[in-house]
Amino acid sequence: MKETTMKAISFAPPEVFKPTAAHLAILRAVADNQSCRIGQVVQALYPGFSESCIRSSVRGLLSRGCLDGGKSSSEIVLRLTSRGRLLIQPPAAE
Repeated sequence: MKETTMKAISFAPPEVFKPTAAHLAILRAVADNQSCRIGQVVQALYPGFSESCIRSSVRGLLSRGCLDGGKSSSEIVLRLTSRGRLLIQPPAAE
């Protein structure tokens, strides 16, 4: 019989995602050009950010649900999700 072990329960609050300048630039680029490919985002942002920084940030945004990646014939097509829209909205004035 296989022995099962219990994992420790963590009561720590979840980490808050704080987007970097690269994350915000990627979200704005995808918002301006819906259904674009990763290569198009890299071309649009390359002078300001390195290609590896852009690609790793896109991967992070996909894993956090801020971007949605649909399959295309050759590359992933990026779409902005509602969670991503919330990050690029200007703060509400009181």
